[in-house]
Amino acid sequence: MTEREPHVFDNKPAGLMSQVVLSFKYAFTGLFHVLLTQRNMRFHFSIAIWVMSFAIIFDLDDFRKAFLFIIITFVFSLEVLNTCVEALVNLLSPEYNRHAEIAKDTAAAAVLCVSIGSVISAGYLLIPPFFKYVPDPAWLAEHTKEIIAVAVVVGSVLIYWLVRVIHLFPRLFQGLGCMASSMAISLLSVYGRDWLTFCALQFFSILLFNSMARSRVSLNISILGHAAGAIVYFAIRMYVPAINPF
Repeated sequence: MTEREPHVFDNKPAGLMSQVVLSFKYAFTGLFHVLLTQRNMRFHFSIAIWVMSFAIIFDLDDFRKAFLFIIITFVFSLEVLNTCVEALVNLLSPEYNRHAEIAKDTAAAAVLCVSIGSVISAGYLLIPPFFKYVPDPAWLAEHTKEIIAVAVVVGSVLIYWLVRVIHLFPRLFQGLGCMASSMAISLLSVYGRDWLTFCALQFFSILLFNSMARSRVSLNISILGHAAGAIVYFAIRMYVPAINPF
């Protein structure tokens, strides 16, 4: 492991830009570390994608979707801090120590408390429209494509996870899963006319598939797969309206 060069303040425009780029690089390095090493973080990303997909289907207003994003990112942030605390405790106390154990447990408890609160908050926003719309056959018939899209997002993640477990052409299925998830997200975003959610869900999905692959190399597959999925969806929508299933 190589040490970082010490930061030297440079007030020149080029130097300032270089420092900003490096700060983002270090931040994403930390995020990738958490995603690649923490199973709970991958679970949080999965739930976030599915929750925001239902938020689009249930046509929540912008304020409610913004609130969901706030609590989602709060959970992400606490999971990152929990990993930071664990690493720091391991560094300072490599041998077993009761106080080190307490530090780790209480950091994990903070994530648990926020996760419980986020589930309750999401429940207040999503449960009422769920029981209002889902039992209605007319609503189900009108939103069949969007419901299938959510099923595709969920299914692509679960199928790729299963493929990873049995080691069956994981990179091929990663690419196909990324394309399927991206196409479904594109459909949902077009339906909801929400491009901010489109960008956020694509970003979450890219990181999720890359984290399940547990390899930095697979990031290129995730990015290319999602880009291809979005391009294919919009190409079909624009240029093949006669057979457009979307």
